[in-house]
Amino acid sequence: MGTAKKRKTNIYPYFIPGLIMLLFFLFGCESTAVEGASASGEEPRQDDLALFVSGDKRTDTQTDTRTDAQTDDDAPHGDLADEAPRIRILDTAGVELWSFTEDTLKSLIPEAIDMDSNVYSTMNNWPTARFYAAEGYVVEGILYNAGVLDTVRTVTFRAADGYEISMTMEQLFEKRYCYPQLGENDLGARRVAPMIAYRWREGTDDIGGIRDDRPLLIFGQRDPFEQTNPAFVVGVSEMIVDAEPCEKWPPPGAFPLPGPIAAGETVKLQHPDIGRVKLHYTLDGSDPTALSPMYNPSTYQPELSRPIAITESVTIKVIAVGYGKEDSEIAVLEYGVSF
Repeated sequence: MGTAKKRKTNIYPYFIPGLIMLLFFLFGCESTAVEGASASGEEPRQDDLALFVSGDKRTDTQTDTRTDAQTDDDAPHGDLADEAPRIRILDTAGVELWSFTEDTLKSLIPEAIDMDSNVYSTMNNWPTARFYAAEGYVVEGILYNAGVLDTVRTVTFRAADGYEISMTMEQLFEKRYCYPQLGENDLGARRVAPMIAYRWREGTDDIGGIRDDRPLLIFGQRDPFEQTNPAFVVGVSEMIVDAEPCEKWPPPGAFPLPGPIAAGETVKLQHPDIGRVKLHYTLDGSDPTALSPMYNPSTYQPELSRPIAITESVTIKVIAVGYGKEDSEIAVLEYGVSF
């Protein structure tokens, strides 16, 4: 009786595809885990980041140069650092005069500083009106504890990402308000103080909705139409104080130059810092103020800057108003119409 030979099985045709499928499964799961964390808004773990390369090079500390308090309406502001943010007060030579965290300020309540919570009305450069709800510490008390309240003339608030706004002491501490009618009128206006807010929320008047966030410079409006939003500074890290007298903005100009003009022609107001100032004008011979008609209401919609139509001889008076410097001298532009 013959012996049957054992049949050899060739495993290679099955082994290679199986190995490929196993590798695909393992690496596919890791990639999906990282992408899933990114899509859900969660920060990927460091070991996951080694396997995942994003084309977006921006970080939480890199912020667009924009005018809406450096942030979108509902965008999260990033995780707060484990260490409490410290704000340094410097002179113009870079010498540190004082520094503080929120715990520092808490220790000064109530004898040397006030903690406050308020709703602020504001308007951006589009222009669009909105509310902010905020809780923090008044700027006046911070400057007092730094020992510079009586000597400083201008304060520059600088964020960690380099965004900065300068304000004269008059601009900071003149009467400012929250306007409940939000860009319509001054009914129900309530005075509010400038503060460094540690808990805040954009787009709401609900104090109960505030959350811990990066320190925010926030202040009220002088009138319901003042565009304060571009001057809100998110992530304040330095306050530079300057004791020198404030400069004035250069006076506005116009095209065509003052002089004879044909009836029906138009005049365009001009300024070398048109993106940093607002031009207010009158046509009745009175001196303009920040409440006079605004020539350039929008940074993003230049078509809203309508040239002034000249139908008869007229004197246009214009003033430039902007943060960080005193108002310009009033420019007097006289146009004579010949028929």
